[in-house]
Amino acid sequence: MREDVFEIFARKDIKHVRAYYEAMARPQRRIANWGALNFGLIRLVLLGIFLLVLFIAIDIDNFSTGKIYSVVAYLWTFVTSTEYLPELLESHTSLKEIQKRVRREAPSPNGLNGP
Repeated sequence: MREDVFEIFARKDIKHVRAYYEAMARPQRRIANWGALNFGLIRLVLLGIFLLVLFIAIDIDNFSTGKIYSVVAYLWTFVTSTEYLPELLESHTSLKEIQKRVRREAPSPNGLNGP
């Protein structure tokens, strides 16, 4: 939809501009809601993993303070690295879309466009 923005503004019609932005708001709202739900679920799963590992390290294995600190530091690094997953997946999806477009527009060996 963002590729049509020039044509929408070139019309110089307020109704078309308003309709364009209202149409853009619906998918962006759905994406934001999905992102919030995804973030919350990932945090709950990571919290469960964190508590389970701490329980095993403290109660079952009787780790020393230094070993528990090492485990917590490693888990914290793992948890913070998962924050980048949604952005990486979004970038991956964008790159796949760009790749499809480039392949569609690239000339074929026989001189014709397309695959």
